[in-house]
Amino acid sequence: MKFKRLYVLPIAGMLCISVLAAERDVQLSSDNAPVSFPVIPPKGRIIMWGADSVRCCKPTTYQISYLADPAVAGKSMQMAVKCAIQVEKEQKNNKTGKIEKKKVDEFSFKYFPIIPRKQAVETIILPEFDKEHQVELFFTDNTEKPEPLSNTIKLKKKGDIFMLPEAEEIIKVVENLPVKATVQPVKSRKVLVYTKTLGFPHSSIPLGARTILLMGQKTGAWQALISDDRYMFEPQVLAQFDAIMMMENTGSLFGDPDKAVNERLRISLLDFVRNGRGLAGSHAATDCSYDWKDYGEMIGGYFAGHPFYKIRVRNDDPKNPINAVFKGEGFDIQDEMYTFREPYSREKQRVLLSIDISTQPDDPAKPGFKKGENRQDHDYAISWIREEGKGRVFYCSFGHQHQVWWNPVILQHYLDGLQYSLGDLKADSMPSVKK
Repeated sequence: MKFKRLYVLPIAGMLCISVLAAERDVQLSSDNAPVSFPVIPPKGRIIMWGADSVRCCKPTTYQISYLADPAVAGKSMQMAVKCAIQVEKEQKNNKTGKIEKKKVDEFSFKYFPIIPRKQAVETIILPEFDKEHQVELFFTDNTEKPEPLSNTIKLKKKGDIFMLPEAEEIIKVVENLPVKATVQPVKSRKVLVYTKTLGFPHSSIPLGARTILLMGQKTGAWQALISDDRYMFEPQVLAQFDAIMMMENTGSLFGDPDKAVNERLRISLLDFVRNGRGLAGSHAATDCSYDWKDYGEMIGGYFAGHPFYKIRVRNDDPKNPINAVFKGEGFDIQDEMYTFREPYSREKQRVLLSIDISTQPDDPAKPGFKKGENRQDHDYAISWIREEGKGRVFYCSFGHQHQVWWNPVILQHYLDGLQYSLGDLKADSMPSVKK
């Protein structure tokens, strides 16, 4: 990697990444860790703020920063390292029926004994990983059934070190972030960025999550915590936040095998929003929890397909302050564009942006019927806002392709949408058909 300029970027909440001058590699450090965490962890659990390998040392040296609930601080535990190795296997292609060779991940675990303190930035040393291309770290107290007692943090191999998957791309994000908040926050705001996936894992999730964290830091609009720990949705923990950003979640949002736990967390989320807090969603936040109708209604619709990529965006609400960055115009963009099914309806939400279907090519097999359409009303929304009880919801389907997260116009749209969900930016949320 070669860079001509100096950057010091907050990369994992408590950690920072310094990209130095030409011929220098990325260096990771915990030297600038803050003295306090913005939230307390769930009971009996640990919030892991950062985990990065340090290039200078062999065997592999990690600097980890965390906050432990007093119930687990001082107890003998393990740092679980879930190792992923890519192997080539023959698999049947479900579409063609042919047997094809594909690279798939095989997993193994390694463990490192650790006694967590209440709050710490610690250095741990693990054996080198020769074949692994990705590792995932979390705290556990059981090596036979290594259930996480913390959120997990993934690191991908870059040369002979392991780094956060989004580390190199973050430089582009920081260069294009909005400079300041559109409106001054009414009070100090905290946002939970939830990254759990039990379905398809989008590679842009770490990048999108870190973008939201850095956007809040740079503009002063909020502080963010990134986590895939479902127990952050316990009512007493969730009460510390002002809004939640659902970052491309797929599958069940919580997925706890204990139905009572799952139901408790669902009720907690609904109460959180309906009692006046905010919810925001990116891309696959509509591609999850299909069996939970209240969530579908709250987020504004469920995924129907993604037939469109290069599109013309129509500005449906040019006077809305969340659309101010577009200056009353539409624009062209390329991304994996979602389409939506029930409960999506303009009678229930205010559509901000949509796909201009008139610019899409006809399907040669069906002249006059636009290629890839799957709605008879030809209504393909991209972003919208709505009220849920006393709370506010913002959703935007942009975010599949990585470059979207350093598009300055889209970043401003996300900033304004999140500030709306937090209650700081006022916008008319009357459903589109009732205007």
